[in-house]
Amino acid sequence: MTHKLLYVIILLTFFCLLTPCHILEAQIIKIGKMEVIYKNTKTYDEDAITSSMGLYKDEPFDIKKIKSGILQLKKFYFDNGFFDIAVDTSIAFNQEDETMLLKFFIFENKHYKIDNLIYKGLEKVLPETSAKISKIQTIGPDKFYNKILIIQQSNEVLDYLQNHGYMNARMKIDSGIIIKKYSENSNPKLSVILNFEGADTVFHFGKTDIHIDSNVYNVSEELLRKEIGYNEGDIYSKEVKLNSERDVSKISIVQSTRIEITSIHGDIADFRANIKLNKRNEVIPYLKGTNIENHFYFGGGVQYLNKYFSSGGKVLSFQLDALYNSLKINRFEFSTILTQPHFLNITKSTISDKLTIGLYNLEGFKNYYLGNSTTVNYFISEKTFYNNAFLDLNEELVRFKFDNDTSLLNVFHSILNVTAVHDNTNDLLSPSRGYYHSITLGSAGLIPKLIIHAFKNFYYSEYFKAYSYNRFYFNLPSLTSIFATSFKVGDIIEYGSGDRLIPIQSIYKFFSGGSGSLRGWNAKGNGVLANKLNGGKFLLEGSLELRKKLFPRKENFLKNISGAFFLDYGNVWESHKDFKLKQIALAIGFGVRYNLFIGPIRVDFGFKLYDPLDQDKWLFNNFSRIFKDKFAIQFGIGEAF
Repeated sequence: MTHKLLYVIILLTFFCLLTPCHILEAQIIKIGKMEVIYKNTKTYDEDAITSSMGLYKDEPFDIKKIKSGILQLKKFYFDNGFFDIAVDTSIAFNQEDETMLLKFFIFENKHYKIDNLIYKGLEKVLPETSAKISKIQTIGPDKFYNKILIIQQSNEVLDYLQNHGYMNARMKIDSGIIIKKYSENSNPKLSVILNFEGADTVFHFGKTDIHIDSNVYNVSEELLRKEIGYNEGDIYSKEVKLNSERDVSKISIVQSTRIEITSIHGDIADFRANIKLNKRNEVIPYLKGTNIENHFYFGGGVQYLNKYFSSGGKVLSFQLDALYNSLKINRFEFSTILTQPHFLNITKSTISDKLTIGLYNLEGFKNYYLGNSTTVNYFISEKTFYNNAFLDLNEELVRFKFDNDTSLLNVFHSILNVTAVHDNTNDLLSPSRGYYHSITLGSAGLIPKLIIHAFKNFYYSEYFKAYSYNRFYFNLPSLTSIFATSFKVGDIIEYGSGDRLIPIQSIYKFFSGGSGSLRGWNAKGNGVLANKLNGGKFLLEGSLELRKKLFPRKENFLKNISGAFFLDYGNVWESHKDFKLKQIALAIGFGVRYNLFIGPIRVDFGFKLYDPLDQDKWLFNNFSRIFKDKFAIQFGIGEAF
């Protein structure tokens, strides 16, 4: 036996003694139990520690990833004021479940507090500006150092400067944030120095030229200029400039807007708005899923859009919809909409008029519909509580053909609504934080009462309607979850008299139960009413929902799957006089969502937790009924609220 062969055998034998045979067979070893041991103090729990490292049980063991995770852990502590953090590691193989056991020994040591927060480079700012900056307190003295809050503090100061004339203000690139550590009476402290530059001149807006790239449609420059939110001579504001870019881009014919500096002379900055246009005409086929009167409809249609119809930025569209719920419940609709910006020459206002012809098949009757809806919208401000205001006037001629009756009912309906909206949610389709609130006050019957005698065999209703809808969203990053809650209340009060006056028809009432309501009941299946399908005039409903991504660390299709647990409550009554607290129904359940670009596709499984009208009021009073008449499956596109 040669010396080389003997050397190879010795190496293989030594390797086998240290390494289980299954490792030689290239079996993937996974991370097993992870233990965090604190040697002096404990500030964060074990989950926060392992999450900061990006290490998770049952994932493949990789020594490079372990080392990288330890560096991330040190950075996590450093960014939170533990500048003397030390971490030791112990790794062992567990023969029983064939996983790697990880132990992390953490020496947190000193936790530094901010003693001074010092601004440099702001010596030339105006006294009133300096006073405002001194009141910015994202983080301040006697607070533990936190890198994220320090960055937020510097960004808030920078935003304030750039929004009050200091166009060139910025953080120093090489020394924007400086930390100086020291101890005072054995207390670990530090000074944080924020270094700014360019904050020496207050600039004003000069001239702004409009440049339209390939203006083949002869788009009016004056139309675009109305959306620019500043005037020549105003103090420069980055926020106003960005909002102007956004508002110009809201015009349908505009694809994008970029406002850039062209020249500076003294404290005056001239700009140019570079604008690219969309194609004027577009035909758009689409699929659609929506809730109408608590029924979920799926279908589609086609839309023709003229984004620059005539002058003044008018937009014209024709739309054909076909929506299906069941053989007996479906809708066919054709509509045309004309929208005009700058109604009455008022900036941030629009007026739109929608003419609709429809055939709606519902429970027990058909609607032949001809309606016109005029809506005036005025954007108030992002800084006020109510951001938007709406004024709606609807006039409708509706023919009811009942399945069990040969007679027809012709209704002339009109309602004038005023709506105020507050919305600071962060996403249209799937918000994770923010608050939405709307309140609507309406009065029906005024126009028909004045001209009803011009329409033979037509009837109308008179009523006052009040409705409020509220939604709250809270991001729970530690749980990779979102907590959402909603509340809505509505009341209809009928009044008036006359030979043509009839009770309010069902299509204008409130309903309970369905995909966007109490999900333990099918659509229009809930209500303290003699006929639930006929609806009621007083509604109180709400929901609590926990939404969670089920596979947040996956990179394939699984990353789009999320789940939800919910509690719905509420009911609908014939009037507010009939309301009783003990008649509030409860539904619980869970659901699965798959997130697409159009929003989440949603399936919910709801149970009647408490049914005030059932002899077995509570869900578990009769187990045999749980999956029979105390259970409902709901479908939807988009979140329930």
